[in-house]
Amino acid sequence: MIVFIYGTTAEAIKIAPVARRLRARGIPYTQWITQQHTEALRRAIPELGLDAPSEVIADGWRGKPLKTPLQMVGWAFSVVGWTIRNLRRVRRTLPAGSVIVVHGDTMTTVLGTFIGRLLRTPVAHIEAGLRSGDWRHPFPEELDRRIVGVFAQIHYVPSQEAADNLRGRENVVLTHGNTAKDAVRDAAAAAGPEAGAEGAYALVLLHRYEFISNQALVRDTLRTLSAHSEVPLRLIVDSYSRGAIEQTIEDEGLAGFTLITKLEHGRFVAAMKGAEFIVTDSGGIQQEAAALGVPTLIHRKVTEGREGFGSSAVLSGWDLSVLREFLASYERLRTGDAGADASPSEIIVDDLVARGLAVPS
Repeated sequence: MIVFIYGTTAEAIKIAPVARRLRARGIPYTQWITQQHTEALRRAIPELGLDAPSEVIADGWRGKPLKTPLQMVGWAFSVVGWTIRNLRRVRRTLPAGSVIVVHGDTMTTVLGTFIGRLLRTPVAHIEAGLRSGDWRHPFPEELDRRIVGVFAQIHYVPSQEAADNLRGRENVVLTHGNTAKDAVRDAAAAAGPEAGAEGAYALVLLHRYEFISNQALVRDTLRTLSAHSEVPLRLIVDSYSRGAIEQTIEDEGLAGFTLITKLEHGRFVAAMKGAEFIVTDSGGIQQEAAALGVPTLIHRKVTEGREGFGSSAVLSGWDLSVLREFLASYERLRTGDAGADASPSEIIVDDLVARGLAVPS
């Protein structure tokens, strides 16, 4: 049995293409969720065509999405508590030859890996081997990746650079890209173009803790966007980022922004395709925008992913002069859709089948 353990909407988006390809081959899978995201994840699961989870390990922080480090600690204890209470039952009922599949670099990735080890079940890590080279940035994601790199047994790496980071480890499989490529292609095939009667626009999504918690950086970034963007800005906010961003826009009297809530993934892909440019601190959106060839500024100090660099994307390093230069010349970065090259999700499914871990029912 393939068991996906995940807890965020980004993980769900990038696991879904693998799940769809398993289903197409008649291979059963199940899902255990930790709900680092709560309402947003519950909405995303049916929107992505995923089945209802069979196990709800935790429900965020008292039913709400995690916002603070203290809430993260409380949530982690609830995951540990579920594991202790259910370990014997799950060991007894989980079919022989099962595999736990985790994704990316969240706390759920780490805890899911340890759940697999406690169950004496192999753990496969999708998007393995990425490294920024600095454990402090991004934090705690860089530490999460390093921990899972030690304890997972199968490593699905998106690039040769990621494979090199795991040199000496067994079962390192090159997937020739991230499953985000398949997520974008699947959504683009199913969705029409974003309605654009209102004219040109750009997308902004800035929501990471290291950004939102830096009040001066939030202020200066939004000031720069307001002053130097020649097109209206659709600023996508979630429950975590909304308060800080709305307050800054109000306090500074900034113009040019329209705040919108997070979109269903198919609509979001259509919005990305229609955007003049994208400014984000999200690694997942970096991957998706690169697949579409949309000019993108990655507003982070460092990033572990290389998607889009050298073609459609640039890294700001939180240097606002880089942001200003991008806003003045983003069109030179437009490359267009990368096309249908290798499917990372198909490579993962093929490998699971070859190992005898994915068997049609």
